[in-house]
Amino acid sequence: MEARKDATDDGIEQGGIQALARVVERLGGTRVLLVTGPSARFADRARASLGDLLVAIFSGARRHVPQEVVDAAGRTLTQHGADTVVALGGGSAVGLAKALRLEHDVRFIAVPTTYAGSERTRMYGVTSEGEKTTGRDDRALPDAVVYDEDLTLEMPKALSVTSLLNALAHPVSALSTKSLEGEARALAGNAIRTVYDAVEGLLLDPMSRRVRRTALIGAGLAARVLETGKPGLQHRLAHALGGRFDLDHSSLHSVLLPHFVFHLRATEPALAADLGELLGVVDPAATLFDALSRAGATTSLKEMGVEIADIDEFLKSAELPAELVRAAFHGRRPSARTRREDWGLSESVSVHGPKLADAKRIVLAVHGRGSNADAILRRTLETLGNPPDTAIVAPQATDNAWYAARYYSPRAEIGPALPAALEELRRALARIEELNPSAPLSLFGFSQGACLVLELCATYSRPLAAVVALSGARIGVPADQEPVARAVTGTPVLLGASDEDPWLVHEDVERASEAFELAGCRVVTHFVPGEEHAVHVVHRFLARELLLGEKRDHLFGYRNHHESEALRGALPRAQNTPRKAPLGLYPEQINGTGFLAPRSENYRTWMYRIRPSAALGSLTPLPHPTFAADFANAPPEPNLAGFAPLPLPEAATDFVDGIATVGGAGSPNLRRGYAVHVYAANRSMDGRAFVDADGDLLLLPELGRLTLQTELGLLDVAPGELCIIPRGLRFSVHLLDGRARGYVGEVFGRHFELADRGPAGANGLAEARHFRAPTAWYEDRLRPGYRITTKVGGRLYRGDADFSPYDVVAWHGNYAPSVYDLALFSPIGAVRVDHADPSIYTVVSAPLDERGHNLLDLVVFPPRWEVTEHTFRLPYFHRSATTEFNGIIRERAPREVFVPGAYFLTPGMAPHGPGGRAVERALADDACADRPVRLSSDSLWFQFESALPFSLTSFAREAPNRIEDWRSVWETYRPHFDPYGTGDP
Repeated sequence: MEARKDATDDGIEQGGIQALARVVERLGGTRVLLVTGPSARFADRARASLGDLLVAIFSGARRHVPQEVVDAAGRTLTQHGADTVVALGGGSAVGLAKALRLEHDVRFIAVPTTYAGSERTRMYGVTSEGEKTTGRDDRALPDAVVYDEDLTLEMPKALSVTSLLNALAHPVSALSTKSLEGEARALAGNAIRTVYDAVEGLLLDPMSRRVRRTALIGAGLAARVLETGKPGLQHRLAHALGGRFDLDHSSLHSVLLPHFVFHLRATEPALAADLGELLGVVDPAATLFDALSRAGATTSLKEMGVEIADIDEFLKSAELPAELVRAAFHGRRPSARTRREDWGLSESVSVHGPKLADAKRIVLAVHGRGSNADAILRRTLETLGNPPDTAIVAPQATDNAWYAARYYSPRAEIGPALPAALEELRRALARIEELNPSAPLSLFGFSQGACLVLELCATYSRPLAAVVALSGARIGVPADQEPVARAVTGTPVLLGASDEDPWLVHEDVERASEAFELAGCRVVTHFVPGEEHAVHVVHRFLARELLLGEKRDHLFGYRNHHESEALRGALPRAQNTPRKAPLGLYPEQINGTGFLAPRSENYRTWMYRIRPSAALGSLTPLPHPTFAADFANAPPEPNLAGFAPLPLPEAATDFVDGIATVGGAGSPNLRRGYAVHVYAANRSMDGRAFVDADGDLLLLPELGRLTLQTELGLLDVAPGELCIIPRGLRFSVHLLDGRARGYVGEVFGRHFELADRGPAGANGLAEARHFRAPTAWYEDRLRPGYRITTKVGGRLYRGDADFSPYDVVAWHGNYAPSVYDLALFSPIGAVRVDHADPSIYTVVSAPLDERGHNLLDLVVFPPRWEVTEHTFRLPYFHRSATTEFNGIIRERAPREVFVPGAYFLTPGMAPHGPGGRAVERALADDACADRPVRLSSDSLWFQFESALPFSLTSFAREAPNRIEDWRSVWETYRPHFDPYGTGDP
């Protein structure tokens, strides 16, 4: 295939719709009939341009150009004596204008508002009594074409993409007939690249005028190719199905195109390879299908209203490839990486991965109601991460559902569809066992598919490697459910669902769990909050470990130079940016410091990802009622302040939505300062990521375990642990216990470092080797509408992406998130006299430029022995040069306001010390004063310390959980002064 030439708009009138009158006059027209569809969109703009030249508007254009509509428009044209027809709209308006031109001696100007491209061809078609007559005629070509990208800006994304794929079908179909040579073939290549560039551009930025102009030009180029060459199977299919079922032409072409390209892999492999090169993708059929999904467009004939019985009847009388048509009916995603195999079942089976006989592991995946084999195959791949030795087999239900009734109906009511479905799936299992009897076999199902895999497991003749059943339960009422066979004893089973799934009864999942446990299966049941009927992210985390039989691994060491790859060979060894990176990945670097920072302080990581993170839409401001992070003009708080735990939310709230800023100092714009936040959440960040472009984040959970999904992999962090997320790395917070609360420290300047030990020497405090970093964990996951919330300059912004940002297959560097278990902290304390300064309990510190002062320290008060002599053991009274922010993670004996989740502020130089009653007890208890004390493991407090002041946010000043008269909590202090030292009054 020849190289692409630059797209041009040769032969297109300049000036857009505003120049329409000039074009009419140049052609010698004096009276204009404007032809539009029923909405008559943009007719007012045409009227404003044409002025007195416009004599009538006909707004009855319809698809397939019915003859009665042509006749009605002709009468209007004659009645008003129009000598010029202006078609304003899509293919229907242009098609009607062509028909008028063929019957009347008029001038013809096309102003397309979609990407049908028919304005650049001599082809026409008129439908009469259900039969469509088509042909070519020079008169069907407009005398002028006016492109105005502004007229397409309001086209919905779905319509824009389907219209462009309809245009793309023209050169692809013409190439398949081998009817193009020389310049015509080069034009086809140019058209394909131009149209697909526009598709990708519109998916990223639908409001781009430059991209919209490219789309109009590309559609015109594609139509010119069709004008030159012969249409092939793609067009025969579209006309046959469209005429039979009266389907929208653009949507029909776009649904069929991916399947036709997939068909070419078998019939015209050289052309299929050329298409991949022109589109710049490895898997063109899957890429085109994904473009429809990303746009939210129709992907199946079933969605267009066609019934399976109609397809069966249609295929009896049409000599067309049945597999192509049936796959398009179901909406199955065609892919070069997926084989469609005939196993003698009602529909072909999708198989991904190595040949079954060679597979080291096999997963049978069963789709749910309203879905299809290739959709569940893709969910399974997203869960597993494309292990090269694993084969996935996905059967297809005839009408995208295995049976019609609800799963909890009595089996007699479900009828014969249930045993028929189970028989289909058992035949698939038998085929797998026949081809590879030794490979570990697992089952994966969602929704109705989950119900079916539980039934398969319950009656299987031997243990399975694993069973994952998400949003499903046993089929039938308890009385008619078959008992779980003892043969599956030892099988690991994962049951996952939403707490309030409207399609699933919570108790049915629990009942299924009990039944499989009684049979000796190792069952994990996990519910997530909410009511979404979906494959949840947390369940995919659990399922990957279960299906692959692998525990999640970690890398150890703080700021070590790590490397990790999820797929062997993904990490380049000799250089960072080879011209062609392994596995077709994109190299991308993230720098946590300037390029010229000393090597010992230079932080950077190279990522090798499926798509660059630059594939993100424009950022728009995101209001947040409780978030703030710029304190440059805020007055410092002079008084002690205390707060009860942040209330847990009732409405659905994720980590980002649940953040409340307590206060801080400085400004992220100046790269100097810090902020302290608290969070309370009850939802995972599924479909959402967060990135702090201002600084490092330090998370301290107080309630609820978290799994942090980061670009570099997964990290679990629980209360009693800390997690550091470096500046600029994307992450999502997923809740393992349904609700979560905790504290967040944020620094705008230098990064967190391990605290220096000073005279303590080489050991003690936090050990670098105890910090664990993630290993590469990626997902190749299509997710239209994925939200990426970015914090920059103290403000939040929203950007949208089509794919999960967690597609890093390999990485290496020393800039990575890490988790540290505070129970491993080795405190250093006084063993003779005097209470030690809290600085001896510092875990990590973000330094300031001023020597001896830090931007933010994390100090913890861990379980430890206190051993002193002749010492006032309580923290001494003092006025500190640092700001202190204390929080409670655990407390063995909660008292008054000192409970887990509470936090309080001591401003710099504010006088403070222990409470009055505590002082009296310490002074009065002479017998126990020097006794060694073991501080309980059930208590864990922390302190953020900073050399900078602390300004409360407006939220914190008025927060409902702020404790009034906090100063009184510390009580009063009695004088014990005795000037004579006698103890007498």
